Amino acid sequence: MFTIRIENKINVEFLKIKSRIRSFLLFGNPTRVSFGRKVQLSGNIKFGNKIHIGDYSKIRGKLVLIRNDVFIHENVFIRGSVNIEIGAGTTINRNTCILDKVTIGRFCSIAPNCVIVGSNHHYANKDIIIKDQGSSIEGIKIEDDVWIAANATILDGITIGKGAVVAAGAVVNANVPPFTVFGGVPAKEIGKRLKFGG
Repeated sequence: MFTIRIENKINVEFLKIKSRIRSFLLFGNPTRVSFGRKVQLSGNIKFGNKIHIGDYSKIRGKLVLIRNDVFIHENVFIRGSVNIEIGAGTTINRNTCILDKVTIGRFCSIAPNCVIVGSNHHYANKDIIIKDQGSSIEGIKIEDDVWIAANATILDGITIGKGAVVAAGAVVNANVPPFTVFGGVPAKEIGKRLKFGG
């Protein structure tokens, strides 16, 4: 037991050193981005300060902008075929997938296993396989202070208003007004956020 604890501490310190070297080589600052194990980056990615990217996460795209104090957990996949922006102070939890054209505001909380895809396949012509019918991109906008709970899916063309909550497992195919709670499949309004006290 004692040996395992020592080994774990050594591994943690070694990973911190590797992260600082990588951050220094990329940005000239050893603490600008904290990298977990086997993080993959490619494309045009712009980072703010004090970013954390967890183990096995992958970020790539034509233009990906990640602002200050963003915390990305393990195994997150971000791919921007147009552009993706993640606002300051936002947290993206493990196994979440963010694709194509997505803007996420400040101080948002995105729980594990969420799917946020700012594009959609065409499928109307039954005589052509779906993969050959192309796709469209409207984009998704998630405003400030939004909580998207675990296993939610946000479809293309949707705006989620400031302060809204998307319940666990919801499939959002319509705009979510500010400070409302949406849940279900397809998602609909199930409540509002209320202010108590003075």
